[in-house]
Amino acid sequence: MLGNVADVAQKEAVAALQKALQSGDVEGAGKAWQQVINSISDKVKTDCEMYNTNQKVLAQRGYRMLTTEETEFYQKLVKAEKESNARQAFTDLITTNGGMPETIIEDVYRELTEEHPLLNKITFQNVKYLTRWILNDHTKQSAAWGNINDEIKQQITSGFKEIEVTLYKLSAYAVIPQDMLDLGPTYLDNYIRTILKEALYVALEKAIICGSGKNEPIGLNRDIHEGVDFNSSTGYPEKTPIKVTSFMPKEYGPVVAKLATTESGRLRTFDEVLLICNQIDYLTKIMPATTVMTAAGTYAKDLFPFPTEVVRSNEVKTGQAILCLPEEYFMGIGGNKDGNIEKDDSTKFIEDARVYKIKMHGNGRPWDNTVAIVLDISALDPAYFVVRNDADVLTA
Repeated sequence: MLGNVADVAQKEAVAALQKALQSGDVEGAGKAWQQVINSISDKVKTDCEMYNTNQKVLAQRGYRMLTTEETEFYQKLVKAEKESNARQAFTDLITTNGGMPETIIEDVYRELTEEHPLLNKITFQNVKYLTRWILNDHTKQSAAWGNINDEIKQQITSGFKEIEVTLYKLSAYAVIPQDMLDLGPTYLDNYIRTILKEALYVALEKAIICGSGKNEPIGLNRDIHEGVDFNSSTGYPEKTPIKVTSFMPKEYGPVVAKLATTESGRLRTFDEVLLICNQIDYLTKIMPATTVMTAAGTYAKDLFPFPTEVVRSNEVKTGQAILCLPEEYFMGIGGNKDGNIEKDDSTKFIEDARVYKIKMHGNGRPWDNTVAIVLDISALDPAYFVVRNDADVLTA
């Protein structure tokens, strides 16, 4: 029961953080982030008290068996914190020993994609320090037919485009209570990974949906067609929404078809699309418009004339939805030569805690401007359909 209460508190704190960030409330976001940290700390401490001798239960609650390298890292971290010159010991650990093991970061991203449907659809890749990405530009080229003794005539000259990329810094701070260090490597690992997950989840989802491209990734709702004006203050402009009033085949088909032609004019083939909307619009617009009462008296939901998966994200503006091909969005995550966490002793001394700054680098963008379209669903017809047996209708 205590674990469930802690889980609820953590979810509520994350929701408050999202709301504060969306409204631009910097002070509120700071307080909400502290609530996230406190809720995670309380949960880990509770688990330590309840399940310390039960490895099977720990595994079920998200704790994992550490690799030798990970165990050594956390043991050295705890040892560094107890040195007389803790700052220098910590700096030596991060810079001399290569920082946090990459397996910890890889596990964080694996869990992110498992727990959050939108992130599960996006292509993540570790790009280290790359400054150029080679992308398939979907240009259609064909071999040439000829007589069997003819020379080979056709040379494939393109099909890929090179994009200059700057890896931006994604950072957050985490307050780690000193007594957390005494719980052991397994619990310290879970605490740090959970902090990373929540910080990255909120930031990545916001960037994927509506990132401006200015010092952050480019979101699905941005217009990046060739020749578009990039504003040095606001980044790429937002796409102009396409108004839809129903998801009937005659209207929905032409909308989905807009995703079928790349910016270079080539036709692409796909079997499913993704529709992203916020929770309120799903309940008041999308759900009523795609729900059918069956002959058995039960409801079937999310019914579209073309296979469509619906994912909810509260980063999408109310009255809008994003229709996209998520596998065509690329998110590159880079390494950090100075390690992934830094520490400071000055701000939380009285509270017997230290502040850690968590840093990662990355960037993301749609492959081209035709990967996503923005829909205006403010006038979407909320009527749902009822399916009846002919015999019932005749009887009535």
